[in-house]
Amino acid sequence: MSDLSSQILAALQAAASPSQDVRRQGEATLQQLQAQPSQYFAACVHLFVTSSADLHGRMMVGFQIKNNLTRNPACAQNPNVQQVVCVQAIMDAEVQIRKIASSIISLAARENVWAVEQLVPSLSAQLQTHASSAPAVHGIMRALSEIVDDCIQLLDMRHITDQIVGVAFSYLTTDLGQSKEALEVRLRALHIMRDVLEQAGIDNEGYSYRFMRTGVLQVIDACFANLQAPLSTEIASAGVECLVLSLTFYDLIDDQLFGRMLALMVQVTNSSQDMSGSEEQLRIAATGFWSAVLYFPHFQELAEETMKQVIPTLVRAMMFSDMEIGMLQANASDWNVPDKEEDIRPRHYQAKEQTVNDDDDGDGLDEEVEDYNLRRISASTLDSISAAYGDRILPPVLTAIDAMMQTNRPWRELEAAVLAVGAISEGCFDSLRPYLPSVVGRLLQLLEDPETHFLVVAISLWTVSQLGNYVVEDAALLERFIVHSALAKMQNPSKFVQDYATTALLTMVKICVDAYTPITPFIHPIAVTIGQCLQGYQLKNRVLLLETLKTVCESAGEDFRQNEAATQAFLGPLGQLWMETSNDSMLLFSLFDCMSGVAAALGTAMEPMAENIFSRGFGMLQHHLQLRRAAEQANQDPPEVEFLITSADLLSGLFCALGGRVEALIQSAGPTFMQVVLALLTDELSDIRSSGFSLTGDVAGAVPAYLQAVLPAFCDAALLNLNELSEANSGVISNLAWTLCNLIENAVSGPQLHLLNTIAQGPQLFQRLALLLGTSTITADMRNMAENITLYIGLALNEAPDLPQRTQCPLATFSKRFLEYARDMKYVPQKDTAVAGFLLALQQPQLQLQLVGENLILFFDLACSLAQGSPDVQRVLKELLLQVKRTAPQQWQTRLASYSEQHRIQLFQVYGLN
Repeated sequence: MSDLSSQILAALQAAASPSQDVRRQGEATLQQLQAQPSQYFAACVHLFVTSSADLHGRMMVGFQIKNNLTRNPACAQNPNVQQVVCVQAIMDAEVQIRKIASSIISLAARENVWAVEQLVPSLSAQLQTHASSAPAVHGIMRALSEIVDDCIQLLDMRHITDQIVGVAFSYLTTDLGQSKEALEVRLRALHIMRDVLEQAGIDNEGYSYRFMRTGVLQVIDACFANLQAPLSTEIASAGVECLVLSLTFYDLIDDQLFGRMLALMVQVTNSSQDMSGSEEQLRIAATGFWSAVLYFPHFQELAEETMKQVIPTLVRAMMFSDMEIGMLQANASDWNVPDKEEDIRPRHYQAKEQTVNDDDDGDGLDEEVEDYNLRRISASTLDSISAAYGDRILPPVLTAIDAMMQTNRPWRELEAAVLAVGAISEGCFDSLRPYLPSVVGRLLQLLEDPETHFLVVAISLWTVSQLGNYVVEDAALLERFIVHSALAKMQNPSKFVQDYATTALLTMVKICVDAYTPITPFIHPIAVTIGQCLQGYQLKNRVLLLETLKTVCESAGEDFRQNEAATQAFLGPLGQLWMETSNDSMLLFSLFDCMSGVAAALGTAMEPMAENIFSRGFGMLQHHLQLRRAAEQANQDPPEVEFLITSADLLSGLFCALGGRVEALIQSAGPTFMQVVLALLTDELSDIRSSGFSLTGDVAGAVPAYLQAVLPAFCDAALLNLNELSEANSGVISNLAWTLCNLIENAVSGPQLHLLNTIAQGPQLFQRLALLLGTSTITADMRNMAENITLYIGLALNEAPDLPQRTQCPLATFSKRFLEYARDMKYVPQKDTAVAGFLLALQQPQLQLQLVGENLILFFDLACSLAQGSPDVQRVLKELLLQVKRTAPQQWQTRLASYSEQHRIQLFQVYGLN
C-alpha cells in the first residue's frame, strides 16, 4: 500500500472520530491531500478495489468517491474512476463494496456525470460476459435496478429502457440458488419490471409503454411463475405489484387471463391472517389490486362477484396488527405525558386569500401525509369499492361488520368493524340510510360506555363524524353526539382519544355550517370544554385544538358576540396561553393563526388584548423581515416563512376585529409600520406577498388614510405583481384586487392623501386587471381571484365609467368574464355597486346594445342573481334588457326560448320580462 493510500485511510478514520479535535485534524488532513486531486482520487479508486485493504477503510473511500462525484470535477473527470467502479468494484467479492459501487453508478447516471447511453450497454455486456459469476450478476443487477429507479424518464428519453428490461427478463425465472444475493437478483429483476410498468402507466404515449406492449404478457407469465412457490415474501410482493401495474395494458389482457389474476389475488388476499405484521407488504400489494381493477370498467364488471367474496377479508384486514399497535404510541391514560417535539408533524401555514364566498374548502394547512399500512389501504379500498358498486356490495359488507360487532368479539374486531362502517359511509350513504338509526345508536352506545376500549372510542368518534350528514338532521342526535360524545371525550385521559374527539368536533362544526344548522345551542359547552382543554392538552393536541377553536369562532362569531359567558370561558385560557407561549415555541404559528380568526370573529371583545396582540404581531413581522433580508444579503437560508405569514395574518384579524380603533396602535409604530407592510409586497415568495396584500386590504378597510398616504409606492408594488398570472401567484392578485376594492369603498379626503383616480398608476392597474380577467386562462382554483377582480372592475367603473376609453381597454375585452363571475358571485352589497358601475360603462360614450345582445343569456343570468339586490340596479338592468327586446325582438325571443323555464319564471316575477 502506498504512503498516500495510508495517509488517506488514516485521515478518513480521524475525520469519523467522535472526538472533535481528532475529527478536525482528520478533516484538515483530507483538505491538504485533496490539494492534489489527480493523485488523491487515483489513490482512492485504487484503494476501493484493493482486496487486501481493510474493508471499513475501503467503504469510507467509496463514500469519498460518491460524495465528490458531483461536487469535484477532478473526481468526475478522472478516467480511472468510471473504469474501476463499473468494471471492478461492481463485481467485487465483498457485497458492501458492490452496494457502494451500484449507488455511485446510479448517482452518476442521474446527475449525468456518466452518460447513461454508455453505462447501460456497458453494464449489460458485462452481465452477459460474467453470467456465471454470482458477485458480478448481483452487483450489476443491483446497479441496473437503481438506474431504473432513479432515471426511468431519462432512459425513456434515450430509448434504452428496453435494453435493461431485456437483460433483466431472464433473471425473473433463472434459478441462481437460495443465497441472500441470489434472491436479491430475482427481486431486483422484478423491481425493474415494476418500475417500467409504473412508468408505462404514467405515460401511455412514452417509450416504456410502447415497447412493453410487446412483452407484458411474458412478464405476467413470469410473475405467475414466481407466485406459484414464492422464494420470499419480498419476491411475492414484487410479483403481485407487477401484476397490478400490468392492468395498464388492459386491452391485451383477455377475460381468461384476467380470471387467472382474480383467482390468484383471492388466494393471496386470503392466504394469511397473521396479526404479527410480518406479511403486511404482500397483503398491501394484493389489496391494491382490488382498487386498481376499479379503474377499468370491463374488469370492474368481471370482478364484481369476486369483490363480494373478498370483502370479509378486507374488513378483517382493518384490524390492528401487533406491529401497528406497537408503533401507535397510544395509551389509555397518557394525558400528562409531554409530547416530543420530533413527534409533532410540521404544519405549513399558507397565506389566506380574501374571498367573497365563504364556502372554500381550504383551511390554510397543507394536508398531512397519512401512514401507509394494510389497515389504511384496506379501508381506502373498501371505500373505493363502495363508491364503484354502491348498494350492490352492501349485504356482504354489513354481514361481515355485524359478525364482528357482536358484544362477545375481541376489541380489535369491533374496532375494525366500526372503521369499515366509516369506510363505506360515503359510497353507500343512501343505501345505508335505513340502517343508520341502528348503526349510529350502537356507535353512540359504545362512546357512552365507560368500559369501551379507548381505540374503539377513537374510531367510533371518527365514524359517527363521517355519518355527520345524517346526525345533523336530528337535533337530539346532534346534541347527543356533540355534547355527550365529542366534548366529553375531548377530556379523555388518552391523548389519542383527545385527538379523535377534537377532530370529530371540528368535522361536525363544518358539517353544521354546510347544512345551515346553527350550533348556537352548543356554544357554551363547546367554549367551556375548549377552555379547559387549552389548559390541559399537550403540544400536539393543542395545535389541533387551536385550529378547531378558530373554525368554531369563524362559524359562530355572532353567537359568541352575543354570549359573553361563552366567550370568556375560552378567552381567559387562550389569553393565558398567549402570554405563556414563547416566540420560539412550536406552538407559535398555530397560536397566531388561531388568534387571527378569533379576533376577526369576536370583534371588539378582543380590545383588552389588542395592544399586546399588535405589539407582538408587528414585532415578529418586523424582526423576521429583517432576518430574511439579512439572510438574503449573506446568501444564507432565511428563517421559516411561517413567521411572516402568521404574523401578517394575525394583524389582519386584529384589524378586522377593531376597525378604526387600530389607528392608535398604528400611530404608536410610526412610519415604520407601512414601510414593513410595503416590503412584504415585493418579496420573492408569493405566500409572503399574498399575506402582505391581505394586510393592506384590511388596512384599507379599517384605516384607509395610512395606505392612501403611500398609495404611489403601493401601486408600483401592485403593478410588479401583475406581470404574469400563474397558480402560484393567483392568491397574490386576488388579495391585491381585494385591497383595491376596499380602497375605492373607504377612501377619505385629506392633505397628502392620494386617490386611485388621481395618480398615474390607477388607470394602469385597471388596464392590467381588466386584460387579465378578459384574456387570461383562469382555472377553477382561481375563482376567488376572478371574483375579486370582477368586484374591483365594477367598483372602479362606478367611480369612473370612462376608464375603458381612457385605458384603451374596451368593455368587449372583459365583459363576458365579468358577467360570468358576477353572476356566480355570492350576493354581497358590493355586488350591486359593481354591477351598477358596469351598466354605467355600457353607456359610455353611448349605449352598447350590440354587446348586450351578444351576451343576452349572461345578462339574463345576472338579472336572476340580483333577484334580492338593489331596486335601483334592478331598474337599470330591466330598462337595458327592454331596449334589447324592442330593437332586436327576434334575437330576444330566440334567446329567451332557450332559457330554462325556472329562470324565465324568475325573470317575469322579478322584472316583468317575457
